[in-house]
Amino acid sequence: MPLPLIALAAAAASFACEGPSHHDGDNLRCANVHGSMRLQGIDAPEMPGACRPGRRCVDGDPFAARDYLRSLTEGKTLQCVQEDTDSYDRRIVNCTAGTVNISCAMIESGHAVPRYAPLDCSGPSAAPEIAPDVMVESTAEPKSRPEPEPPPVIVPANLPARPGTSGLDIGMVPFVLLGLLLVNLITWALFAIDKRRAQAFRSRERIAESTLLGWALVGGSPAAWLAMNKLRHKSAKDSFKQSLLLISGLQIGALIGLLYWQISG
Repeated sequence: MPLPLIALAAAAASFACEGPSHHDGDNLRCANVHGSMRLQGIDAPEMPGACRPGRRCVDGDPFAARDYLRSLTEGKTLQCVQEDTDSYDRRIVNCTAGTVNISCAMIESGHAVPRYAPLDCSGPSAAPEIAPDVMVESTAEPKSRPEPEPPPVIVPANLPARPGTSGLDIGMVPFVLLGLLLVNLITWALFAIDKRRAQAFRSRERIAESTLLGWALVGGSPAAWLAMNKLRHKSAKDSFKQSLLLISGLQIGALIGLLYWQISG
């Protein structure tokens, strides 16, 4: 490729990131750029619930990692270069705030580990400079403070690479929906069977109310309400309706709490 075309391609991949925000310690969003991005060459601890069962994730405090990343970028305009895209079609970017390389600073602080791509952290110190809290008179002898050593960077062995981070594991959604559909089908069937047995006066073979409420508790409450109205079963029993109403209220509250946690990050 001719040199002018290479220069144009590099310029097209560079952009300014204004108003940066972060969901975790290796994620980036810009107020002026659409979509979520990952910082190149690092892996930070997952937020609670984001690490899939059976997979080893980076150890550490995810909230501390996110907050440290925010301290590096808050109120600044970052200069970023898109290096690649992941399997979720998200940009993988290498960003700097002035002379500070954000990925290198996260590694030096111990809040992230190097992974997925090589980084050149041999330049000026990536740690942000901190102004002294107290002014010292020129006649006073300077006091030396031992600088705390950053914790060692440990890369777990045989850790499978992940394509990106996300508050919610998208790959699990179809399985969750399929499970809820199956639970609701079973709940409807139990209400229908119990209705037929009640009409046939087969009281010894009736399904216990605790069983019907138990299936509603594990996710079958929509089918339970539908069966009460369509099949006219248990609809006249206030104690049963009150128990089902309590179960539904708890489930709605848990769902609202989960959504708020995902959005607030």
